[in-house]
Amino acid sequence: MRALGIDVGVRRGLDLVLLDGGRDILDTRRRIGVDDVAAMARDSDADVVAIDAPPSWALDGRSRLTERELRLFGLQTFNTPSNRRMAEHPFYEWMTVGFRVFAAVADRFPRYRGTGSVRGTSIEVFPHATAVVLAACLPPDGVGKREWRRAILRDQRVDVRALRSLDQLDAALAALTGLFALEGRFSAPGDPREGQIVLPSATLPARPYRRGPRPPAEALQPALPGLSPCACGDPDCRALTAREFAPGHDAKRKSGLWKLVRAGASAGEELSRRGWELPPEAR
Repeated sequence: MRALGIDVGVRRGLDLVLLDGGRDILDTRRRIGVDDVAAMARDSDADVVAIDAPPSWALDGRSRLTERELRLFGLQTFNTPSNRRMAEHPFYEWMTVGFRVFAAVADRFPRYRGTGSVRGTSIEVFPHATAVVLAACLPPDGVGKREWRRAILRDQRVDVRALRSLDQLDAALAALTGLFALEGRFSAPGDPREGQIVLPSATLPARPYRRGPRPPAEALQPALPGLSPCACGDPDCRALTAREFAPGHDAKRKSGLWKLVRAGASAGEELSRRGWELPPEAR
């Protein structure tokens, strides 16, 4: 299982991050052009392409239904208007680049239309909304966007050491949303005719998200030189290690993957890649 996340930029180009089902970063690309994205998406062997941009203008009015619905949960978004003449305004140029990205991958990854599996499609994502949903809160006051999103990716077992910029962090959040969607853990509010922002949760809260508490200082700081957070996936693990796992924590990772397999989730690819056997009942 693989998800390709694409952060859309105008002057800087596109940033891409490819994640596998174990949330390992398989590839990163910076500042590539729209003309190159179709070949890269195809060659990545991705199961879904998650793009941080709308696929089209609104059907009417000043915004799309998906944007209005997200605001009900306290998730503020940029409005995508229906007036095509807005394409001439510099602010909306990034949206038109996003339209071109969706069009570039459409032969291999047609746009998701709101029903069935996202596998084999391109989906619209919004890294800020993904971060809020995964953290179950809005960013705390006084915490920078980059630091907060890096901490969330770490909590989700994504190794952030290879991600050098906010654009790369956002591409990784986009890819992570794609993995959740491939597992069926997603919702997509809005009208499929004009695009739906995919969120990494099958359910959304009954009330708007609120500001969260400030994370521990160690969660916001880059890892010490030569050390990184243990990748075992245990939410209570705070170990730093020069290897992938702290001593003995590879067994924790294997146990966690077995639980995912037994629950029907897709974790067999990572078990196979690591040379670990499936649980007895799944062989």
